[in-house]
Amino acid sequence: MSLSSAGKPRPTAAKAVKAVKASIVAFATAAALGAVAPAAHATGNCTHYGQAGYGQVFTDYNYAGDCWEFQLGTWTVFPVLVNHKVSSLRSWGSYSGQKVNLTGDGLTFTAGAGEWWPNLPDWFNDRANAAY
Repeated sequence: MSLSSAGKPRPTAAKAVKAVKASIVAFATAAALGAVAPAAHATGNCTHYGQAGYGQVFTDYNYAGDCWEFQLGTWTVFPVLVNHKVSSLRSWGSYSGQKVNLTGDGLTFTAGAGEWWPNLPDWFNDRANAAY
């Protein structure tokens, strides 16, 4: 190890490589988290991302478009923003076995809380007007 003119040890190549690797890991982690968080341009009330007991519906596939959030187990009628436009769903359960029910046009789509549906099945796509 060599010393700088101030008498302090200079960083070695191994330390520099370790710092670069740590930066890459941090960047990749941030990018992955950004890929699943609601889009900045989306409108709606989705403020509880990742919190147990909440569900979110989106007007486009893959959690894109406008977003509306609801508490699981509570009857929620969707506003015009997402009414009959829901194409994707994600939720976070607060207990094992909790369910998410979307209903509309006389149909009900049921998923387990914690399930993510980037593309709702064709038979139910754009039909939801409420959740419970």
